[in-house]
Amino acid sequence: MKSAWWHRLLLVGMAVAMVVAAVLLGASSVRTWMDQNAQQQEAESLGTELDARITALEGEIARRTSDGGVRREALCFGPYVKPGTEVYAVMGLEGCVTRPSDP
Repeated sequence: MKSAWWHRLLLVGMAVAMVVAAVLLGASSVRTWMDQNAQQQEAESLGTELDARITALEGEIARRTSDGGVRREALCFGPYVKPGTEVYAVMGLEGCVTRPSDP
């Protein structure tokens, strides 16, 4: 009878050890999954922000490389001003403002 009692105790102990090991390994896996999920969400958010920034920069490039944009940018620099055009620099104003002079 004693051997059956020890045998049962050994089986119960092994079963408990297996359950504890499964819980510990499972908790580690769940923690890793949660960390990876958070990293994926951050990466997706960053990707969305970068896509918006790329769209804005593409719009800026299109604006500056259009015929009017090239002319406007060229007029902002002294050597590229057409004769008879006055260029003013106003502090605090972003970009430049051009006004053709009266003939």
